[in-house]
Amino acid sequence: MKYELILIEDDPIFTFLLEKAIAGAGLEGTILNFSNGLPAIAYFKKNYTKAGNYIIFLDLNMPNMDGYEFMDTFKKMAHTDNTMVFILTSSRSQRDMDIFEHNPFVAKYITKPISEAIIKSLKELIEEKFGEASTI
Repeated sequence: MKYELILIEDDPIFTFLLEKAIAGAGLEGTILNFSNGLPAIAYFKKNYTKAGNYIIFLDLNMPNMDGYEFMDTFKKMAHTDNTMVFILTSSRSQRDMDIFEHNPFVAKYITKPISEAIIKSLKELIEEKFGEASTI
């Protein structure tokens, strides 16, 4: 399966580790990195299509445009049928978890650190949603 794997994370070390975990879990696709939500929104405004499948790994606490602001903007331009968002954050706040619990884009809220085993469990969720379709 192939997807656009969008990593919106301001910590370069975590981004590196996440990329390694994605490769180890066998998730295939184009990986794009953004250090905050602002350039990610600019990318989606130019490139988002209903024909693509988008897997977004989103940090919450970032400069310029954080994960909350990203989701508020993104949900106005995207569709839940071809997009999954995984919140990957160090925040263990119940308030944060509650905010995203009923968001139809958010497939899972995961607190850092992340491991290859966690990514493999996410791959199962992705396969349930998208099946074997390969669009990218």
